[in-house]
Amino acid sequence: MPIFAYQSLNSNSSTEHGISASNSQHFTRMTHDSIAANSSRWMLSMPTADGVAPHVPVHGPAELLSTAQQGYMAKGRHDDASFLAMVQGKARQTHQQLIRALGGCDLLVYGELDGSHSAWNSMQQNAGQLFSVSSASKACNCFSVHAANNSQHRALGEGFGWVAIRTGNVNAVFVHVPNAIAKSESAAVDFYKGINNHLLHLGAGQIDIIMGDTNQPSNGFTQRILGRAVGQAFADAHPGATIQPYDSYQRSFGGTNSTGSRKYDVAVYNTATVGVDNMVYLSQCTPVSGQNGSSAAAVTDHMGIGIEVVK
Repeated sequence: MPIFAYQSLNSNSSTEHGISASNSQHFTRMTHDSIAANSSRWMLSMPTADGVAPHVPVHGPAELLSTAQQGYMAKGRHDDASFLAMVQGKARQTHQQLIRALGGCDLLVYGELDGSHSAWNSMQQNAGQLFSVSSASKACNCFSVHAANNSQHRALGEGFGWVAIRTGNVNAVFVHVPNAIAKSESAAVDFYKGINNHLLHLGAGQIDIIMGDTNQPSNGFTQRILGRAVGQAFADAHPGATIQPYDSYQRSFGGTNSTGSRKYDVAVYNTATVGVDNMVYLSQCTPVSGQNGSSAAAVTDHMGIGIEVVK
């Protein structure tokens, strides 16, 4: 029963894949200010321990945090070292949240991040061993794949907007679907059909699960398009319209994007080949320290996803 997680950053189209490509980008700033407009205490921050492997459980109670003030993620307020520390903290939070929610995490995939860039090298100590990287020309099209144990995974291929990994006997495809494709039903069918045909050509079987930023124009779009592309029924692992992230307390959202209005980040599974035991969303935020103690700040515009798959 592999456990997969996906978290996308908000990176720009720079051919330089360092931290500056992801530092306080437009939609990250919008996300933070949107969340901070409601100043209630809502984020559950789990204890973490620097210097130990990120998948090792750290025991202790959660701390309930409010959001840092609006403008906290303003452009130029955080240098690259400071922003990197926030992303590293988010990675450790992700592991600790998933340990409690799902029992751990076998594979953590980052969209819009090039883990092979030297500036991101320390992510291996905070997200897990670097298993593979899809380094596209633009930072926003990259993927970085991290694992607790590299031996149980097999890279199945990659292309523009996707990377496929086989863990155990499950074929997982992680996507950042280009907007031009996501908005067109025929283009989206061709996109997913091409991925599925690639897996079939390898003899690996069909797509079991799609995870990531689909940029879908409406709820239900991705599973419907996948059904046409693959010829089997797909289902959303979280079919509801209201999202309460696992790291939140009494706070919900209507979507996974910067304004909480669109459900772009999803996990959609092939009902003919796999089942889902559990699935959670994680917010865009991570704990930060300030003069008034700890608070939460958004490091991306995308919610994270964790899912336990059975086959």
